Amino acid sequence: MSLKILFVEDNHHKRGRITDFISNSFPEVKVHEAYSFTSGWQKLENSFYDLVLLDMTLPTYDRSPAESGGRVRIFGGKEIARKIFRNKIKTSVAVITQFNSFSDKGNSQNFDDLRIEMQRDLGETFKGMIFYNSSVSTWRDELAKIISELDA
Repeated sequence: MSLKILFVEDNHHKRGRITDFISNSFPEVKVHEAYSFTSGWQKLENSFYDLVLLDMTLPTYDRSPAESGGRVRIFGGKEIARKIFRNKIKTSVAVITQFNSFSDKGNSQNFDDLRIEMQRDLGETFKGMIFYNSSVSTWRDELAKIISELDA
């Protein structure tokens, strides 16, 4: 079985490392990319994905030489995950972030509190929250486990 993953991530280096890992470890998996909240949501409205892999903090729009990306959404990944759940889109969701805490307009959450909240709010849709650190390999094991369980 071939899985289809949508990876919503604006950081070029992080996106490349994670996409390369998936491609090398799971050659049958097709990874599609989006670079912002808006382009991620548009792809979700138009295609089916087995897994949506989300960064937590996302620009509103894709960045380009002519576009700054608009407002940064500190909890953009959580917003997309909630829209998936509310719209009853049949997919699994995982978050992969390189930050331990998030703060936006007085709303602050640490990694563990955010993971617990998403697990509670999304139930079976939510497959986990992974801490990405380019110098440590733990994220690879956690991501491989999520993909392997979906492919089982």
